Amino acid sequence: MDNIMRGDGQSKVAFCGCGKLHFTYGPVTLHFDRDEFLTFADSIGRLGGLVRQASQDLPLASNYIQDANVCH
Repeated sequence: MDNIMRGDGQSKVAFCGCGKLHFTYGPVTLHFDRDEFLTFADSIGRLGGLVRQASQDLPLASNYIQDANVCH
């Protein structure tokens, strides 16, 4: 692995000799090509915006919870 970019302590991206990006967050590592990683990062950014909006508007947050597939 070369060219490691560290995030907030839990996350990092490593550009591997195999041509893939290895995104690690805590104990989980995902392997992407460049376009897949950028699509993933954009999606996470949009989801983060929705969570921020939901936390500022409690009725909106309860709508998300009712419509979501819940694991518990």
